[in-house]
Amino acid sequence: MPKKVRKGRKVRMDEWDKPTLGWKKRERFCNMQPKVRIHRKGGFYYISLFASTKDGMSFTEIKNSGECAEAISNAATELILSMVRPDDEWCIVTTPKRRHFTEYHFATDICKKIARGLNIKFYESAIQCLNKTRINPEFHLLRPISEQRIILFDDICTTGSTITAAYDLLRDRKQVLCIVGINNH
Repeated sequence: MPKKVRKGRKVRMDEWDKPTLGWKKRERFCNMQPKVRIHRKGGFYYISLFASTKDGMSFTEIKNSGECAEAISNAATELILSMVRPDDEWCIVTTPKRRHFTEYHFATDICKKIARGLNIKFYESAIQCLNKTRINPEFHLLRPISEQRIILFDDICTTGSTITAAYDLLRDRKQVLCIVGINNH
């Protein structure tokens, strides 16, 4: 009688023969062509300026590019000026820095440029993340913001949980205008 072969037996794998794909995270791209859209998320709306595409620059490249920050900030400034007249009642904040590994912070750079273009105050690092979860983040306002009209900026929106949690902190204001650089849906 032939010997029975067990299914699912463990096989040693060296570094050179490990599968190259598997659970590898899929890289996202954007061709940096403006595609302004309005989206509803729960009880509020946000406006995205660009959208993910099948080709173009990877999000990693984009988030390290001052030129892309300039393109997004120019598009945001133009959009905001077409909708409202920013004055001393307006300011801009960005979502918290999470999973951030370099000195350069893309969203902060964009917000500084928008604030200069609109002549409004930018509250850098105004919102802190209390946990590391992506789906249900817990945010805390680090400093008082006196302005009653706030532009809330998020660089890339995938699930919408980050901008939702940030919006929930600011919903007691007269107006919160939510802008997203790249929509990744």
